Amino acid sequence: MEAQAKKSGLDPKEPGLTFAAALANGLKNENIREFIFDKTQEQFDGDFNFLYYTEKDQSLGGPNSKSLTFSEAIFGDQSNFRSTESSLEFDPLMQEALRGNDDQLLAMEDIDPNTPVLYISPNQDLKTNPIVPIINSAGEVSEWDIRVVPDQPVLVIGQNERLVKVPKNSNARIAVEEPCLQNATPYFSDGTNDYHFYTDAFCGGGGIGGTPGGGSGGGTLGCDRDLNSNWERLDRVRFTTMEEMRTAESWVDGAPEVYFIVFTGSSQSSLSQIKKAIPEVDRSKWKDCGVFTCTPEWVIPQNLEIFNWDKLSYSQIITYNWFEYDPGDSETDSKEVNYKDPITGLTFKRTETIVTSNNDVDLFGTPVEYCDDATGADARSYTTGKVNFVIRID
Repeated sequence: MEAQAKKSGLDPKEPGLTFAAALANGLKNENIREFIFDKTQEQFDGDFNFLYYTEKDQSLGGPNSKSLTFSEAIFGDQSNFRSTESSLEFDPLMQEALRGNDDQLLAMEDIDPNTPVLYISPNQDLKTNPIVPIINSAGEVSEWDIRVVPDQPVLVIGQNERLVKVPKNSNARIAVEEPCLQNATPYFSDGTNDYHFYTDAFCGGGGIGGTPGGGSGGGTLGCDRDLNSNWERLDRVRFTTMEEMRTAESWVDGAPEVYFIVFTGSSQSSLSQIKKAIPEVDRSKWKDCGVFTCTPEWVIPQNLEIFNWDKLSYSQIITYNWFEYDPGDSETDSKEVNYKDPITGLTFKRTETIVTSNNDVDLFGTPVEYCDDATGADARSYTTGKVNFVIRID
């Protein structure tokens, strides 16, 4: 293993590499395999993976291993496996992940004892060096090109990228200059640092492990918007699939330039259509590329306020229509939009005129109702079929 590590430009003494080798050997144990499979299926961050740090002291289970923890089953005495952070055994963000063909992952019912283990060092630049060590159950180490999807699922030891490390020290937290961190609840702590979901740390709210809900947003005192006079704010947006992202903007054309038009139903022409653009970010921010595959990722524009939805000044149903901008000639089109009168409660349709570029990609639209949930963890998630987005007022 030492020779292969050096060939890959890695330190043979990296704790993660040692862990990968021990795990490959440990897969001979049925209880270890069941434990790993069950933990990956929990998808704590929306993916088939789990953190070693948060699960290492969990009981392995099984008829002969009731008091044995995961770490004890893998290593026994871990005193020889400490990272440069003296108080920790491994990087707290080190994760074990199932990777491979999506259909195979969804159909899996257990882990094979001969499943190989790949190790991706946090110090390795995969763009310049996509070759990583792969270890089989016999302890044999070879190479794997991560640009090639394996025929069968594999386990990958690497670093989680959906959690952000933030020092517990109050002065250090302030230096991060992210206001959402001051009141956010961490996913876990290690005594020195807090670890937050990326979306919580950067004003996304609600983490990304769960699915935003969609309710009536009402109660005995009224809707969320009745109880809160804040402006509508775009919380986050993402493409529904990688194919939709590629269709909207192919990789050779760079980053997507996404904007939306809100049809408010206002009688004032200056407020009847509100157009807002998502601040442009690097293409990589729109996707989460792990080993072998990419999935759409939330883009979180900070404090992108839209308008103040006064109940009597606008329709009780408004429509968000999304587009991906590409330069071209101005083009005028028309579409029918549904509205709901704020006084009578009657619904009606009105033909609206839209001015776009003739090269813009229409990402479709969807209605938003005044009494939809718009605060807390249950803020509603909407979809046009091409993009998903969340609107909040808190």
